[in-house]
Amino acid sequence: MSVPNMHHDMNQIEEQLKNALRRQDAPPDFTEQVLARVAEHNSIPQVQHHSWRSFFTQPLVRRAAITATAASLALGGIHYRNVRRERAKGEAAKQQLMLALRIAGSKLQLAKAKINEINATTN
Repeated sequence: MSVPNMHHDMNQIEEQLKNALRRQDAPPDFTEQVLARVAEHNSIPQVQHHSWRSFFTQPLVRRAAITATAASLALGGIHYRNVRRERAKGEAAKQQLMLALRIAGSKLQLAKAKINEINATTN
């Protein structure tokens, strides 16, 4: 496609676009048609679509949901505190065990030294 031909095509598209978007007066009975459609739309019984969110607009359900959420948060907090307490107890027990093993190890070293000393004097 040559450049002048493409330029001509663009001008044609612009003209078509201008024609499609030009201002036009509304038909004389436009207002009556709109009002008739609105009246027709309002006279048709509307099917109500229930979403899951509309379920929570009922006061009893809303209170139950709030209560359940509050209870869950409270129980979660209590559980978290208990887990932290148990972990702290476990860490303390570990430290006590490590100290006991160090003391036992040092006592064994003392006993070994005494046995070696006794063996050395008897030989």
